[in-house]
Amino acid sequence: MMGSGKTMLYLICDLSGSMAEGGKRLLVRGIVRAVEQYVRLGYAAADIKLVLWKANAAIADWNQDDEVPAELLQCSGSASVDAITELLDEKPSGRVLLLTDGWWTSENDSALKKWKQALPLDTIHIIKIGGDANPRLEGDDVFSAEDFFSALDGWLTPTNQDTFNFKNNDDKR
Repeated sequence: MMGSGKTMLYLICDLSGSMAEGGKRLLVRGIVRAVEQYVRLGYAAADIKLVLWKANAAIADWNQDDEVPAELLQCSGSASVDAITELLDEKPSGRVLLLTDGWWTSENDSALKKWKQALPLDTIHIIKIGGDANPRLEGDDVFSAEDFFSALDGWLTPTNQDTFNFKNNDDKR
């Protein structure tokens, strides 16, 4: 948590080559804008840091009122989990929302699992991007792109007591 009562949210966008396929980069763009709007409209109190992730990871120079950086749509190469841990340190101060199709090397898979295990519980949520997202990405912290609001609901600091319950949309008439 930050002194302002806001959670730091690292919005990590996988920009590896596989993300250039099937409209995944446009889906990532849409989710980035939706997360920004979710926060701007007061459903959560968070300071968003947009992280562009390939072989290296860097926090984008991005004003949330502006269009996403053009680099967000330039997917190529491979992604390295080590780049994320180097950028955010071993224990980031805040929450991590990782947008990815999950197609990375077994070394990266092992590194991500090890990093997640070292983090406080519920620090990271993963959003699976694309219909061909890696089926090995599973767990309570993994959500499909269609359910990304469920990943945010109650996970980020709410701005008030009124929160949406996206996880349970049963009609209780």
